[in-house]
Amino acid sequence: GVCASSGRLAAVVADAEAADLADEGSVGTSVAGMAIDADELAALSVLRGSADALFTAIETRLREATRKEQEAEAVLAKAQQAKRGGEQAALRSALSAERARLQAERQELEEEKARMQAPSVRKSDVLSLNLGGERIVQRRRSTLCAVEDSFLAARFSGRWEQELDRDEDGRYFINYPPELFVPLLDYLGARETEDPSRDVPLPVGPENQRPQFQAMLRYFGMLPAVSVLDAVRTPYESVVGCDHGLAFEVVPKTNSLFLVALEMCAGRSVATAATATVYICQGTLLRRLRQRDEWRQAATGPLRPCRASRLELSEPVLLQANATYCIYIATNSAAGIAFGDEARGGEVCFENDDMQVHAGRTSGSMAHFAGFE
Repeated sequence: GVCASSGRLAAVVADAEAADLADEGSVGTSVAGMAIDADELAALSVLRGSADALFTAIETRLREATRKEQEAEAVLAKAQQAKRGGEQAALRSALSAERARLQAERQELEEEKARMQAPSVRKSDVLSLNLGGERIVQRRRSTLCAVEDSFLAARFSGRWEQELDRDEDGRYFINYPPELFVPLLDYLGARETEDPSRDVPLPVGPENQRPQFQAMLRYFGMLPAVSVLDAVRTPYESVVGCDHGLAFEVVPKTNSLFLVALEMCAGRSVATAATATVYICQGTLLRRLRQRDEWRQAATGPLRPCRASRLELSEPVLLQANATYCIYIATNSAAGIAFGDEARGGEVCFENDDMQVHAGRTSGSMAHFAGFE
C-alpha cells in the first residue's frame, strides 16, 4: 500500500510541474491568475514535502528490514554452528567411551597375564579338595590338569586361582559328592602316570548314579565329541553277503572320540535274530587277530535279519585321535552278520570329517577269533 501511494504522489507532483511549465507563458497576463498559481505551488510544495517524508520513512523501514534479516541470518549461523558443536561433542563422548572400554579390556588382559604368571602356582602343588562338604582329599595340581583342554584342567591351571570356590579353611570346594568325584580323580591319576600310547578307559561311575556321573564328566569336559558315521552303502533290505563274523578297523582323525554304539543287521536267512558279541582293541587288525587277550568285550545283543539293529556299548570306548582300533563282531549263525560289497583289506571304504572305516575280514567259524580268511 505504501508503494502504491508514493506512486500516486509522484504522479501528482509530476502533473503539477507540468502545469507550472505550461503556465509560465501566461504569468504576466493577469494578476488574479498569478495569485492562484502561487497557492497551487504552495500546496504542491507541501505535498512534495509529504512525499519526501514518506519516501524517507520507507527507506528507514527497508533498512530496518535488512538489519533484521541480517540478524536472523546471524542467529541461523550460530544455530548451525551450535549443532555442529553438539555433533562434535557427541563424537568426542563416543571416542572417550571407546577409549575407556579398551583401557578396561587391557586391564583385564594384564590381570589375566599376571594370574597366569603367578610364581606361587606350580604343577607339583598339592591341593586340598573339599568334596561336597563330605570328604577331604589331596591331589597334585598336575593330576587335576591331566586331561588337557578340559574345563577341569583350565580351572586348576592357575589362571583362575582367585575365582575358585573355597571353604572357610581355604580348601578348594568341589560341588560333587565323593562317590562321583573320587572315580574321576582315580581316572586322572591313571591318565597322568600311564603310558600315553595305552588306552585308559573312563570310569562308568556308581551303578545307581550313572546319569549324574555322565553329567559331571560332561561338565568338566571329559567327554570327547561323538561322531556318527553312516557306513551303509547297501540298504539293509538288499544285503546279500553274510558270515559268522566280521572284523574291521576304525581310525579317528584329528579329534578323540567316544564309541557308544554300532548299527548293523543279520543276513536274510536268519529266521528271527542272531546273537552278536562286539569286541574292541587298539592296534592293527593283522596283528591283533592273533592276540585274543588284547581284546575286550564291549557289547552283546540281537541282530535282526535285513533290519537295522543298534547295539549300545556297555560303556563308552575312548578312541584316541590318529590311532587305529579294531572292532570284531562275532555271531552264533552262519548268516549272523551281513556286509556290503567286498573290498581289499585296509582300504578306506567309508569316512567323514571325524573318522575312517577300513575294510576288514570275515570269519567263517562259530568259534570266536577263529576262521578268518
